[in-house]
Amino acid sequence: MKAFFFSRHSREKVLLTALLALVAVVWLLRVGRSSRELWLEWRTAAATLATQQQWIDNRANIEVAAAKAIEHLDPARAFSSPQLLGELSTIADKIGVRANTTSEIIGTDRTSLFSINSVQFSLRNTDWDSLKRFYLELSQRSPYIGIEQFSLTVNPANPTLLTATLRVSSVEIVR
Repeated sequence: MKAFFFSRHSREKVLLTALLALVAVVWLLRVGRSSRELWLEWRTAAATLATQQQWIDNRANIEVAAAKAIEHLDPARAFSSPQLLGELSTIADKIGVRANTTSEIIGTDRTSLFSINSVQFSLRNTDWDSLKRFYLELSQRSPYIGIEQFSLTVNPANPTLLTATLRVSSVEIVR
């Protein structure tokens, strides 16, 4: 290889050296980018593991706190998924927007002490006052029913009409 390089003209030597330097720079940049991605993945994994370890370490305290909180809840006021849908429909009927609603049961998360039932509920083309009344009626049922997510969009054809999409959850006590 050495004999090949020295047998070339000087401009060819310069071009070969520049090409080799360019290949080396590209390779080093790629190695650096891959190393950075691996390092970021490692940091993310380490942070996730640390958070999980904190939850595991505090499991006993969390279970005791949950058991104490459940003692103060009235099981008769807790809602299963179908009851939650019914309650949301009742609230919508009460404020007069039932025709503009859609709902869907999302699922249930169960623990040894309670279940959390989630429902996706939408109020379409509703005015601000009706939406506010719906929220106030829903907040009266706290802590048995709560809003997890809330999204609000404006109707482009009529900016006074709003569409609200809520993920509503309820607590059901397992006894």
